[in-house]
Amino acid sequence: MKKQSVYFRLVNRLSLRTIIVIPVFIILLLGSTLSYFQIKKFVTKYSGKVIATNQGRIKNHIYDHLDDYFAIPEMVNKYNAILVKNKQLNMEDEQLLGKILLNQVKSNTAIDYAYFANSDGGIVSSGLYEGTNRISYTEKLQGGAFKINEFDEEGNTFNYIKSVEFDPRKKDWYIEADEDGRSYWTEVYSGVQEPILGMSTSYPIILSSGEKIGVFGTDILLDQLAEFLKTIEITRNSVVCLVDEKGLIVASSTDEKPFKDIDGSQVRLAAVESKNAVIREGYSKIIDEGNHYFNEQIKDRIKVMGEDYYYCFSKYSYKDKIKWNLMISIPREDLIGDIELLFDDFSIIFFAVLIVILIAYILISRWIMRPITSLNSKVNEIAEDNWGVQIETHRRDEIGQLTRSFNVMSIKLRDYLLMLNNKQEELEEINTTLEEMVHERTKELELLTITDSLTNIYNKRYLMKKLEENIDTSKRYNKTFSVVIFDIDYFKKVNDTYGHIEGDFTLKEVTNFLSSSIRDDDVLGRYGGEEFMVIMPNTELNEAYIAADTYRDELSKLVIGSNNIKITISGGVAEYREDDSILDIINRADNNLYKAKESGRNKIIK
Repeated sequence: MKKQSVYFRLVNRLSLRTIIVIPVFIILLLGSTLSYFQIKKFVTKYSGKVIATNQGRIKNHIYDHLDDYFAIPEMVNKYNAILVKNKQLNMEDEQLLGKILLNQVKSNTAIDYAYFANSDGGIVSSGLYEGTNRISYTEKLQGGAFKINEFDEEGNTFNYIKSVEFDPRKKDWYIEADEDGRSYWTEVYSGVQEPILGMSTSYPIILSSGEKIGVFGTDILLDQLAEFLKTIEITRNSVVCLVDEKGLIVASSTDEKPFKDIDGSQVRLAAVESKNAVIREGYSKIIDEGNHYFNEQIKDRIKVMGEDYYYCFSKYSYKDKIKWNLMISIPREDLIGDIELLFDDFSIIFFAVLIVILIAYILISRWIMRPITSLNSKVNEIAEDNWGVQIETHRRDEIGQLTRSFNVMSIKLRDYLLMLNNKQEELEEINTTLEEMVHERTKELELLTITDSLTNIYNKRYLMKKLEENIDTSKRYNKTFSVVIFDIDYFKKVNDTYGHIEGDFTLKEVTNFLSSSIRDDDVLGRYGGEEFMVIMPNTELNEAYIAADTYRDELSKLVIGSNNIKITISGGVAEYREDDSILDIINRADNNLYKAKESGRNKIIK
């Protein structure tokens, strides 16, 4: 207790400004620090997700592009085979066929050579080599010397290069183009016409008898495949490399060729021999780890030349024919550089805003103090009034002074408020009574305006209103309704025989009967004199007729009053038609009522 007393005495000696500023400053500082580290933790976690997501997305993106790229040569071969089967492609003129194949090469960037070989050992091959058109063939597409020629743009031979001995029937791409109609893909090999590296895909021409009469094929050169990889949009500085299972580069998106030129021939380049550090270091990582990356699809980060790269190692397969390894390397800067830069900018802005808030808070606290001090002086001016509510305080700061001033005014406020509350309760009680009276009177008046005074059912005015509402509903929701007009037969005779009092009683009895007979949705009203109207919503003509005839039959059995009066009714039924007015439907019902009376009464006419 003694320590607590000392503590409160110490606090009471502090100014209000000090009490406001210091705790809030501490809370703001702690909250800001915790928020900053939480945001930093979130950015780190988010960056990890971005890296994983982008690596997977980029890999699938490359897969899709490679699939599309390899599908084109297959489609060209199948297209040519179909043309042969449909006899739309001349297989006897080697030069004409060569020009057709050359046009296909020029119009499809995914192929570098297109060729045809037949079962006689004949072959024609077309392609582009170092910017020149080449069409090579054997005479009359028979076996023999394979002549390599350069052609101009008009398709004329302008340079004979050389002839080589070549039998296509001994090549894998001819032999393996099997009869089940599937495309065959070769391994990477050096070409016959020039010592350049590429790969082939072939497709057989099979007669209906099952005989293979030839093969169409297309070549993809490795340096052209590398150029294609460069066109795939990834990130600014990413590197993509295809490596076969022997560790030899197939193609990469770098400027380095996927082969070495040795004595005019192209020799495959191993990934670990690449001059590109990103490829060399990445594949060396695979070698060091025993190739487990390709098996487990593990993504890893490697530092190359002082920069972090994220690697994605995976297997790529095209229709189980082409089986390579895909290595994607993406600089950390490309993946999350923008995120880190954004976080740095955020950090600067965060601390700048924090400082501004602290300065603003100090200024605001000073601004708050001025009106409190001013208010205290104003309250002291009315300190002579005695208010009732007392607040115990031991504070010596501005709030303590304000509290003591408030205690002086509170008693006066209590008495004054008590008086006002009493007056307000009286006024509210009077107001409630008046409102209830007005509400009850209004309900009575509204009921009088729509009720028939004798029968206590709806009057004609209300019936017209309900008819209008039913017409609106029918137009809006494409629904129908029907109207029945009843008239008591020979009612004048009842009045003349038994008097008007008995006649009024008869009307009430008829009303009671109809009220208890109609459905809940139906509307019953006195249309005039001894006439009644029933409005039947969602009711077709036949349904309304059956109901009305039932009411007529049951009413004819009714015995009314001490004079044992028996009556019958006649009725006319009408169904709402499109674009009917109130008058139209009433007239039809009234005309049918007239027909019922003319034909002998005690009838319902529809």
